[in-house]
Amino acid sequence: MEGVLKRGLAFLTIAGMSLGALTGCVGEAKLAQAEASGDAKTVIVKAPKKVEALKTTTSSKSIVELSWKDEKASGYYVYRKEGNNAYQKITNTKKHSLRLKIKPNVAYRYKVVAYNEKEGKEARAKASIIRYRLNKIVISAAGDCTLGVDSRFNNNFNAMYDRKSPAYFLKKVKPIFSKDDITIVNFEGTLTNATTRAIKTFTFKGRKKYTEILKSSSVEVVNLANNHTMDFLEQGMRDTRKALKDANIKYCILHTVAYKKVHGTKVALLGFNGLSGVSNTVIKQTIHKAKRKGADVIVVSFHWGVEREYAPVAAQKNYAHYAIKQGANLVIGHHPHVLQGVEKYKKSYILYSMGNFCFGGNANPSDKDTMVYTQAFYVDSHGKFIENAEAKAIPCLLSGHRNYNDFQPTPAKGSTKRRILQKLRNMSKGMHVTINGKGEID
Repeated sequence: MEGVLKRGLAFLTIAGMSLGALTGCVGEAKLAQAEASGDAKTVIVKAPKKVEALKTTTSSKSIVELSWKDEKASGYYVYRKEGNNAYQKITNTKKHSLRLKIKPNVAYRYKVVAYNEKEGKEARAKASIIRYRLNKIVISAAGDCTLGVDSRFNNNFNAMYDRKSPAYFLKKVKPIFSKDDITIVNFEGTLTNATTRAIKTFTFKGRKKYTEILKSSSVEVVNLANNHTMDFLEQGMRDTRKALKDANIKYCILHTVAYKKVHGTKVALLGFNGLSGVSNTVIKQTIHKAKRKGADVIVVSFHWGVEREYAPVAAQKNYAHYAIKQGANLVIGHHPHVLQGVEKYKKSYILYSMGNFCFGGNANPSDKDTMVYTQAFYVDSHGKFIENAEAKAIPCLLSGHRNYNDFQPTPAKGSTKRRILQKLRNMSKGMHVTINGKGEID
């Protein structure tokens, strides 16, 4: 018996295993068998529901709030895709809303993934994705453009055109117009070969090819709602509209609204002649029509006021305030042929008179002060108008010469610029705006 035992021990020794080791192997085998039969504890992590009610809310022109329904998850992975770039993880959060910085005119996609985590194991839900964009639209406006003459008084503008090129006239302000998305001016006159004039003191007409003056200098829209559109009666009006249409220049007058799409945002530009007594009903109906057609930004031009008066009359204020109440985001005024003040009303700006600009109707206006007005409008991808911003008056002179009109509007500099800005400040007193030394309006 002892020999047998010794032989067994020898066998174990030869196998290189002690009795304790053998016992351990038996224990591991039993544990494996127990696990296979389900006796051991298994960690199971269940994925949360897919995030619901993911939405974006614009807080300002630089901040968007991303929010979603709380799915009672352990946390949320948040990713952002900017333009054509790949998704980047921006945070891992237990919150269900975030405030994120944004840049205008950039397409974003946000992806939120809910997850549950337990004892180092994780289960994720399917991703929820939302698109977002904040559009910035820059609009420039300038005053009366009479591209032509009343030949009974002089032929100066036509003679200048014959000596120069179409690009000459707005050459010095083109750098401003080229940087914006839309430039609008008041087109005060006609483009026609008609010879039958209206019976009035001044009747202006130019050649149809003068549309190149506008087109070559990045003017996209003109207002025709003024007291010179009918200077050469119905034929003059038809010819003017056709010339503009052929040049792909939009125009607005009464029920004819000019629409422009910028970065996916629809802009409506409307024009009314207050001197003809346009009714509030027509103004309201036209603004509301533009809204129904999807316009997110509405700009209204008015021809109104008293010539050579530096302060708006009650009718101008009434029209402007009413238009803003109906949904106008900017009101631009013309007709006095001189500058008038700027008002801020219900967060929208009113330019009561822009003065003359490229004005062939006068060989040497006594007041050559004018300006270009620029402003940014911010509209998000939900069509929500966020704010008027970056409003600015750029002082100009309608001529590069002091003693005569060379029909070339020129940005003012030095003491002339400071003088025009101070003039605007004085005329804007009590109108709820400030204008700093750079022309920035707040």
